[in-house]
Amino acid sequence: MADAEAVSSVEDLYKNFGVLADAKEKAGEFPSAYEAIIKGSRGGAAEKKLASGFITRFYRFFPALSEVAMDAMLDLIEDEDPQIRRQAIKTLPDICKGTKDSLLANRVSDILTQLLLSEDAVDLDLVKSAMATILQMDTQGGLAGVFSQIAGEEEGVRGKAIEYVSSSLMNMRHKLFLPHVENEKYLLQQIKKVLSDVTSEEFEVFVEVLGKLQYISSPEGAQEAVDAIGEQAQLSSDFNPTDGEAVDRFITCFTHALKFCKRGGSAMPFLEYVCTRVLPAFSNIPEQQTRQHLVRLLAEGSMFCTEECVDKCIQPLFDFLVEYAPHAPTDDGAPPPKLFFSVVEGTLFALHQFLQKKPDILAAPESEDRLKDFRQRLQYLARRTQTYNTQLQATLQKTGVVDMKTEQNKLRAAAVKTTANITVLIKDFFHNPPVYKTSIQLSWGAKKPEDAPVRKRQSTEGFIPPASKKKPTPISFDLPTDSAASKRQSRAVYQPPRNTYSKNIEAPADLGEGLGKGWGRRGRGRGS
Repeated sequence: MADAEAVSSVEDLYKNFGVLADAKEKAGEFPSAYEAIIKGSRGGAAEKKLASGFITRFYRFFPALSEVAMDAMLDLIEDEDPQIRRQAIKTLPDICKGTKDSLLANRVSDILTQLLLSEDAVDLDLVKSAMATILQMDTQGGLAGVFSQIAGEEEGVRGKAIEYVSSSLMNMRHKLFLPHVENEKYLLQQIKKVLSDVTSEEFEVFVEVLGKLQYISSPEGAQEAVDAIGEQAQLSSDFNPTDGEAVDRFITCFTHALKFCKRGGSAMPFLEYVCTRVLPAFSNIPEQQTRQHLVRLLAEGSMFCTEECVDKCIQPLFDFLVEYAPHAPTDDGAPPPKLFFSVVEGTLFALHQFLQKKPDILAAPESEDRLKDFRQRLQYLARRTQTYNTQLQATLQKTGVVDMKTEQNKLRAAAVKTTANITVLIKDFFHNPPVYKTSIQLSWGAKKPEDAPVRKRQSTEGFIPPASKKKPTPISFDLPTDSAASKRQSRAVYQPPRNTYSKNIEAPADLGEGLGKGWGRRGRGRGS
């Protein structure tokens, strides 16, 4: 009976509201009136609806009663009566009015984020509207509440919070972020914190969010994004070529980092990792298509290198390329060495990009012997490349329009681009001193940045660097059957051409399901 007597009636609520409203900024001098309003949250439907609005309106005047008041609001938000519940959700952001307390905005946002689990469409709309109100009042405080749930252990709430960030929050970004770059920077910092414990799918979502931020379009912001992605690539760890999960993670991170390199970021941390750790273990990577994928990322990343990057990367890259550019056989009867044209295209292009930054490396007097040896290798490579290119074009010229759409002929056409690119790049090394002005489009479609120097590619027909007059060894090709080609699968994140151009080009292998097997985060298959 005592509890029933303690509940304020509608009349009591209006009376005490009048006391506090008349007091204005001195409302805090009447705690008993506020306590009576809080008691209204335990009354009937009418009392509860009034109490929710009155509690939030005067909340800031009574810090000593804040916990009692907040508990009362939580009870109202969880009420079984949808009208009471919705009124409480609608008025909850008013708690933060007239204050500059980011911790309070954090707390209210945290509560609202948990309510994103609601299955009631009307409730959910009100929650999102209340969230928008809080974020406009205090963007950083509101974001802190959302990300506290993303960093939490409740997977259902976590998923809804990430979905909210990727959709509703991004729809408000022009209001919240464009006039206030500090808010974008704060969001970036929050994302960086949670990236250390995400699934591959969540990683994709957050990278997409970063790509929508105006701050990321600046070189400074783009570099922060690259660095954040680099942390997830575990660039401080040794490269294990047989750890498929780690290799997948690196490939995905490098692929996404390149998007921000195009906005002004440097690919140096990824390039250094590839050149100093991946290339030495390259032959131990079991899947051929994975090897090709890594070479292509190296080539694309080399467009965004710095002079410091060249200093660290060029020697291991040069040593690697030399292995794939053999000398001409000294024994006329010996079979020609196998050439991996896809690997050569990517690594030769990367070397070409590095030397654009520091062209004196091969032109220096102390590099004379090295350049001489390299040119001999390139002479042989050019002869083999052009012979193969000629054979491919001759085959394609005999092919009808319909047959050009077959998988085999698409591969032949791609091989023509690969070999043509190699030939064009080689030509720059035979100037005295070498020059690195030629610009090409890589055979898989990647282009140089728009601000890079461009020179129209010259025809490669008839070009063979000076070499012996010995007739080059013919190169035959043996493409796989259509049935074998149909078994190849593609990677969702990155999709290079499949199958093999010929037996003289490295045959890419199936990348499997790519990131589908996860990164071992959030307790999903994480190893010990």
